[in-house]
Amino acid sequence: MADPLLPSPLRYFLAIAEHGSFTGAARALRMGQPAITAAIHALEKELGTTLFLRTARGATLTATGSELVIHARGLSQRASELRHAISDLEGTPKGRFVIGCHESLGAYFLPGFARRFLPEHPAIEISLWNGNSRDVMNSVVSRIVDLGVVVNPEPHPDCVIMPLFSDRVELLALASLVKKGEVQANFPLLYVPVLHQTQWILERLPAALKDRRHLACSSMELVKSLVADGAGIGILPRRVASHGLPKGRLKPLAHAPGFDDHIALVRRADLHETRAARLVIDALKAQGKALSRQ
Repeated sequence: MADPLLPSPLRYFLAIAEHGSFTGAARALRMGQPAITAAIHALEKELGTTLFLRTARGATLTATGSELVIHARGLSQRASELRHAISDLEGTPKGRFVIGCHESLGAYFLPGFARRFLPEHPAIEISLWNGNSRDVMNSVVSRIVDLGVVVNPEPHPDCVIMPLFSDRVELLALASLVKKGEVQANFPLLYVPVLHQTQWILERLPAALKDRRHLACSSMELVKSLVADGAGIGILPRRVASHGLPKGRLKPLAHAPGFDDHIALVRRADLHETRAARLVIDALKAQGKALSRQ
């Protein structure tokens, strides 16, 4: 029997060729014979040929009918293969997904996810896309990225935002430099100026901190390296600052402003949730939940 994905006229045509008559095809398809006859007449008219010779004993293929059988059976086979491919995609964990996030965020968020997820699901291919949170959000909207881990995402009508965990951007310095919550005045402020959180904090600095030398940096990782080496006071997210360093290596300054970050998983509302997609989403949410407890 021809695959149901095959267009109806071709399915009817193959059924007649297989059973040798319009009556036999109608019986096999559980349809009325007039509907099948009308469909074949329309197909013959469309192709400009006669596909069957009708006799009292049934229907015999013409030369063009025999040629069409070969191609129609090939189409039916490909339709069946397509059906199985779709079934596999929906029912088994297989697919390709692009995850986007800021590099500094990904440095501490993605390892725990990847360590558990990738060995368990070898047929799911993961690609990583790095950019700031605004770019990640835009890339989710434009379908460049399937799933984005975004800091402080703005609501968007085409997206679903799923909260993961929180962080705090604050002033940090090498613990040995912090005395009674402060650092000597000769140590500069280090920060990435393009970040909204940085500008928010700079506007609210007390005079004693605002009057220090300022050193603008190109990345949070550079700020972190300089602060960890004792070069100054950094404006950094707490989780970014602590990742990969011994506990207590960096210490926040007392009486300094801080900015609360909220990290969320973002996807388009129309993302097709295959089984593989649900597994990736659930694993990313589980990683966020684990971090929220730390």
